[in-house]
Amino acid sequence: MNLEERTNQIFVELVNNPQIASKALCEKFDLTRGQLNYALKKINDSLVDEKLSEIKRTKNGHFLIANEILSNFKGGDEQLGEPTESYVFSGKERAAIIELMLLSKEEYLSLNHFIDELKVSRNTVLRDLKEVDQELQQHELALKYTRQKGYFIQGDEWNKRNLLSDLLNNLAVMYNGINVIIQFANIDPQQIETFRKRVELVEEELEVQFTDERLRTLPLLIILMIRRAQKGKLISYSFKVNYRELADTKEYLAADRVIWDVDGLSENERVYVTMLLLTTNLSRGDILSVKEINKMKEALEKVIANFERIAGVNLEEKEKLLERLLVHMRPAYYRIKYHLNLQTRFYQENKDANLFSLFYLVKEASGPLETYFGQSVPDAELFFISLFIGSHIVESTEIVHPENRKRAIIVCPNGISIAALLENTLKNLLPEIDFVLSMSAREFYRTDYDVDFIFSAVPLKTEKKVFVVNNFLSDQEKRQLRERVLRSTAIIQTEIVTPEKILAVVKKHAQVVDETSLYEELLSLFTPKESIILEKKRPHLIDLLKDETIQIFEDKVSWSEVLDALARPLERQQVITTDYIKALKKEMPILPAYTVLRHKIALPHTVAEAGAIGVGISLGLVKKGIITEDGRKIHTVILLGSNDKEEHLDLIFEMMSLAGADELAQLENAATKEEIREALIQFNDEYWRAK
Repeated sequence: MNLEERTNQIFVELVNNPQIASKALCEKFDLTRGQLNYALKKINDSLVDEKLSEIKRTKNGHFLIANEILSNFKGGDEQLGEPTESYVFSGKERAAIIELMLLSKEEYLSLNHFIDELKVSRNTVLRDLKEVDQELQQHELALKYTRQKGYFIQGDEWNKRNLLSDLLNNLAVMYNGINVIIQFANIDPQQIETFRKRVELVEEELEVQFTDERLRTLPLLIILMIRRAQKGKLISYSFKVNYRELADTKEYLAADRVIWDVDGLSENERVYVTMLLLTTNLSRGDILSVKEINKMKEALEKVIANFERIAGVNLEEKEKLLERLLVHMRPAYYRIKYHLNLQTRFYQENKDANLFSLFYLVKEASGPLETYFGQSVPDAELFFISLFIGSHIVESTEIVHPENRKRAIIVCPNGISIAALLENTLKNLLPEIDFVLSMSAREFYRTDYDVDFIFSAVPLKTEKKVFVVNNFLSDQEKRQLRERVLRSTAIIQTEIVTPEKILAVVKKHAQVVDETSLYEELLSLFTPKESIILEKKRPHLIDLLKDETIQIFEDKVSWSEVLDALARPLERQQVITTDYIKALKKEMPILPAYTVLRHKIALPHTVAEAGAIGVGISLGLVKKGIITEDGRKIHTVILLGSNDKEEHLDLIFEMMSLAGADELAQLENAATKEEIREALIQFNDEYWRAK
């Protein structure tokens, strides 16, 4: 149909939204009633020329549009590759098409190209090019011409891609708009169909639904951006991550299916396409800039400070920890910002009780990160922050390694989060070895590393000793790997004792009633625990809470009175000095929310320098409750004094578990110290059975 631009827009609106009323149509296009009548007459004249029924209007302002019109013209039903010759473009539409040709061009474009393609005069094209230049200036771009290059758009690639996205959206709503794009951008309809199916698979995989408009233009946008990237038209802004660092999200895996067979895309371009698939509009503000990194660094510094305050510890080499967290948080920034779902298989399968106690402390300290992102931080992300903090605590308390210790690196191509978990597993499994680096296979082949061993999730071509391991090791696989490593290296020379050998000796000299149970218990003794900090070698709750360190407060008492009462037995045991409780009262004149574990157990404590000269705890059951600064009522208060950071954290982990255990309700309902001890004994049995 041959309609001028505004009349064509009105017609497209009527076809795509036949229920629209006259009043709404006038408001949308800023029309008077007379202007609408005129436009409707022009539309009906064109419909008659096409031998189609006219559009009629009812007395109440609604439109009656025949099905033959809808089936012939509705944009969503147009056939790909349908010719567009019968349509006469307006000046603005021609300008948009010229911009599209310039951004998608595969050949030299001259004035004659535009004249031939648009089928208009030389003077018309010259006027259109002036319009194009004005439009480009609004995007901080410029139209240029040289004899060598012909016409081209000069400016930042990011701006060009944003313009391309806008052009596709605007052209798509024209009559037969998709085919206009196909024709003038020279896109193969079969290629569009291929990418459309891939985008639909992303919808299915992620259980999301793109709008119909988005689904129509997204394959076109991806095709043209790939075309530009493969011709060296690259974005200059860095996402501060590589493609591998997003590999731990199901969104990445789904998006990768769209571009899996595309050659010549840099990592930065792949990140761009992945982000494009997951956002409606990608702007520069979505990039992790240096400014954003500094803001995130400030938030992480506050999280570390909160953790120290809640846990009552002073972490050593905080700058080193902060730098590690910043490296980890770069891909996490995109995961959190765009709600990318970190795969939780490894997170769930590594539910070590100690690490998860540490996780809850980190969660309590994570407020500054939530403020920075403007949303809650997923538990899986906090879990990995806990992993980094826990590993840092272990490293800062280790004895200096002898010079003759063996050194190893870890090669894992499955994303840095999985690599971090594998590194943690191997460090605990093989404490005799120093694991100095973790990297991808590509990074491994770039440099010759001076190490004794390599632990890799994939086979490697190297002369060095390589142990190929699974990303997730079962208990039996851990035991077998440890035996294999120790047997094939010079770390130990003595013959390795195994559960099988012990069982054989026992059967030789004694009658075994239940061989299966005996083997399983022996196996458990030889299976290293996936533990960052805690081992059953120091006193714990049940060891420290005796009659003298348990008190029941039946009457209403103040926070200060509870602290004084709980401090007295610890002072008698020479665990703390009077200065300790003075410092504590000054630090927390009321019960602060940050020292309450899981909103259940108040844990007042402070740094050892305030007057802790030993390790001990004192428990108070406050029947009428103590009110926290945020209005919660707490019944269980445990005063902690410690001059041993490791043991101190062990106790906090155990109390964190108690705060989430069923036995806490039993403890808080107790009427005597004996009943409190019974609840603690029951909790202790459950706690260590889980280890």
